[in-house]
Amino acid sequence: MATEHFQQGQVIFREGDKSQEAYFILSGQVEITLNTSHGVQSLARLGGGEIFGEMGMIMDRPRSATATALENTTVETIGENDFEREIIQRSERLHVYLATLFERIRKTDLLLTTSTNATVPLNIAPKPKPPEAKEPVFRVKLRSCYDATGFEHEPVDKTVTKLPFRIGRAYFDTAVSALSRNDLSIEEPHPYQLSRNHCEIDYEHGHFILRDRGSKLGTWVNGTRVSVDDGCISCPLKVGENNVIFGNGDSPHRYTITITELQ
Repeated sequence: MATEHFQQGQVIFREGDKSQEAYFILSGQVEITLNTSHGVQSLARLGGGEIFGEMGMIMDRPRSATATALENTTVETIGENDFEREIIQRSERLHVYLATLFERIRKTDLLLTTSTNATVPLNIAPKPKPPEAKEPVFRVKLRSCYDATGFEHEPVDKTVTKLPFRIGRAYFDTAVSALSRNDLSIEEPHPYQLSRNHCEIDYEHGHFILRDRGSKLGTWVNGTRVSVDDGCISCPLKVGENNVIFGNGDSPHRYTITITELQ
């Protein structure tokens, strides 16, 4: 396998390019984007230890999405003949690969479903700032309001240190939970308000957003419902305090997401 280095902002491959290899990220971060009828949409942000570009290589088809380095990134290139040895036969890489693959499939399905059926436009983030513009630094805090709702659960008070930050209902099946990508898993009894893969906090084109991950009941963000059924799979989060409800309006899963600009 060869090692390649990509500079921040460099396109690794574009949608429609010929597929010849997959990539294993050694360091850095890569964004996978898809062109839809509503504009360019983000499918995934991948970091060290994750794999991308394998589907086009395996299926011998042009690239179905675009991959861009979000920061200086180093990858190993994996050819078709090496894929089984380097990924399938190495359990530590296989689990990460399958979890990443399922998350991408789920998000692609949501984007395509919403793009086809939505009566309400998708929330499209503004164009990125010029490269010379300095991005501000923020702190993101996620806090539960269980005292107010009476939900019997350990309080949640987290500083978000990675993006996307994925939230969902706790898995009780060990085999399935091994493939979970949740950063916050919340246990709850039936009937469920949370889906196993409910939503995620992310930063896209200069703005924080909350994005649906295919939840059954959606999420309320400052009075706006984010749900694939409403044709709205993402909603901006404002600087300051955001009031969030996971599930229906009467759900006990009430949180605040507080975004503070540090400089």
